[in-house]
Amino acid sequence: MAKVVETQHTPDDKETPARLVVYGTPACPMVYPLRSALDSAKVPYDYINIWEDDEARQRVRDINNGNESVPTLVFPDGSTLTEPSTGDLDAKLKGMGYSLNLIAYLRGNFIWLVTGAVIVYGVLRFLQVI
Repeated sequence: MAKVVETQHTPDDKETPARLVVYGTPACPMVYPLRSALDSAKVPYDYINIWEDDEARQRVRDINNGNESVPTLVFPDGSTLTEPSTGDLDAKLKGMGYSLNLIAYLRGNFIWLVTGAVIVYGVLRFLQVI
């Protein structure tokens, strides 16, 4: 299949990209918050859907011991992060000269914030506090 990249820049060297590459799938609930955090921090990156790119799918498997774990990030220095926490991502981005601001943290942790709010609401309803 053809390589699908959602930005205009495509790295020439597939092993060490010229900038951050995010591998993901539309079904992964963690890809959108991660991409949203990167967008908020104005980090340039390429997004590749591994369901539409067999070569990218194999690259993700090679990085993750045969697993198609996403999001998988490949940095310009060749290092990788798989399913990173917002803190791990921020630490790595600081080394690249970027930083996640409050909005980026909120967007990156959106799924956890909503999950926590639902749990707290359920407990309070159970305890008949609200």
